[in-house]
Amino acid sequence: MQVLKVLELFFLQPLVWLGLLRSYMTARRRVNYERHHYRSAINAQFVEVRHFLVDGVLLGLATSIISLLLGIVVAPVWVVIYELIAVISLIVVPFALLPVTVFGLSWLIYWLYSPQLTMVGGALQRYGVTTTSMSGGLLINGLVLLAVILAVTAILLRWHRNQGDSPELQPDQRGKRIVRYRWQQLLVLPVAVLVPGDWLHAMFSWWPVFMVGQRSFSLILLPLLLGMSVRVYKQLPKVAWLRLAKRYGVVAAVALVLAIGARIAALSPQWLLVLMGVVVVLTWGILMQHRYHDQHQAFRFSDTDQGVRVIGLRKHTPADKLNIELGDVILECNRKPVHNERQFYAALLENPTYVHLKVRNLQQELIITETAIYNGAPHELGIVLFTDQED
Repeated sequence: MQVLKVLELFFLQPLVWLGLLRSYMTARRRVNYERHHYRSAINAQFVEVRHFLVDGVLLGLATSIISLLLGIVVAPVWVVIYELIAVISLIVVPFALLPVTVFGLSWLIYWLYSPQLTMVGGALQRYGVTTTSMSGGLLINGLVLLAVILAVTAILLRWHRNQGDSPELQPDQRGKRIVRYRWQQLLVLPVAVLVPGDWLHAMFSWWPVFMVGQRSFSLILLPLLLGMSVRVYKQLPKVAWLRLAKRYGVVAAVALVLAIGARIAALSPQWLLVLMGVVVVLTWGILMQHRYHDQHQAFRFSDTDQGVRVIGLRKHTPADKLNIELGDVILECNRKPVHNERQFYAALLENPTYVHLKVRNLQQELIITETAIYNGAPHELGIVLFTDQED
């Protein structure tokens, strides 16, 4: 019963519902965009919402077990500061979210409130403003939580690497149509952590309290904000997401090593805050390097005058059986040259139950591929092309 009440309090927090609303808005925008530009949604399911709920529960349970085994303790004042900044970030910058920055900023503000460490905290204390105390142990736990954010983000990128295959059209400087792909996912992870004291038990008599030696701790579910929004213009999306996941995993390992080293070396809170800042900067560097690498590729997903460019593939359609990928150019359909979407579907109707394609892939190799299709339904082939522009 006590566990259920802790869960109930977690779901009453604004950050959880704002995160769910943001995920719904992201999914709805994507589906509406696909239906408007490609006649039907490439993935009609609101997968962003499903992942928010299902992955949040599964990964939250796993990280909570790890957190309790490690005895992660956080300060209640920091929890309030963190949730407030996270809520503001969801409202102000809903589509350019970097949870690592939110996390690091919360610790910086918490540090400023400590009169033992900063002049700001001392001034606030003189004017009667409630201040905080910061210990090295709290910041080491913060580094561990930062490693959790990075590691879970890497897991999401690997699990859902095909989620960012939805093409978004836009003109380049010469007016030619190009495509970008965006991976966008948000989670609010329920992570079980301990807070010192029994002040929650004093307000709610049913709240669980643990005794460790002579100290008492209360259990809460911390809503940990994580996820990202990244784009590619010139790379295969799933390759880019896997590369990004690997680098996030490396930085997560760096953060964990720094936390272990800091505990052994007994560093001061100031140095621990610097280490946390280093991890945040490394994360920014990953995203900057990702953008730089994408900008300096020779290929881009653009419209072409020779054949028709494949910019999307619908799952669970005959396209799954065709040996083609995003960016490939279809030169012939049923042995007829095609140069636009209208010619492609006209050639498909020549044989309503089978399709034979001649394709030039990204390595400039010519391949032949064929498969059965749904009788009398050429648009259900599952290949998404640039739509014909109206005169």
